[in-house]
Amino acid sequence: MAQIGAVLVLAKPENRSRLIYFMGIDRVRYRRPVLAGDCLELEGSVLRLRHKMGTLQGVARVNGQIVGEGRMTFALGDKPEA
Repeated sequence: MAQIGAVLVLAKPENRSRLIYFMGIDRVRYRRPVLAGDCLELEGSVLRLRHKMGTLQGVARVNGQIVGEGRMTFALGDKPEA
């Protein structure tokens, strides 16, 4: 869920040259196991995005049933120069 959220944030043109740093998780619930062969659907939404910090909400589903959900906090940073 954090990875799909990172793709969502970095897809914005103003964030393409930045890095995303995972800072923490909150309200995470694992509802049931995901087994090999299950088709996992990931949904992510940005709850808050400021200049350098943000919060994402993620939901994972198998066959329409929620198998996991949670909130993630992240920071945006500049890429180091080579």
